[in-house]
Amino acid sequence: MSEDTPTEIVIGLSDEEKDDLEEMIKIFREDQPAGPSISSIEDVQKQIGSISENLVQLGDMLLKLDEKMKSFYEIIHLYLKKDEILNRRIDDIVKIIKGQRNP
Repeated sequence: MSEDTPTEIVIGLSDEEKDDLEEMIKIFREDQPAGPSISSIEDVQKQIGSISENLVQLGDMLLKLDEKMKSFYEIIHLYLKKDEILNRRIDDIVKIIKGQRNP
């Protein structure tokens, strides 16, 4: 296939409109960059570096949060254990008191 594209437009436009449209197409094609510019590549590399640094910081924050959550879990676990022990003691006291009243 050839890369030559027909520049003549046949869609019922006046000659002035065709010329204007062809001129706009030429300008548009000339404005298109041939390839990525060096500055844009450097910008992308800087952005990637910045994102990498932020990702490392977020990872550290996540690890610290995980350690705190482990401690929090242990505290909750101990409170539940203490609650179970206290409930058993209260039940034993209630049984003793009921036992003394019945005879």
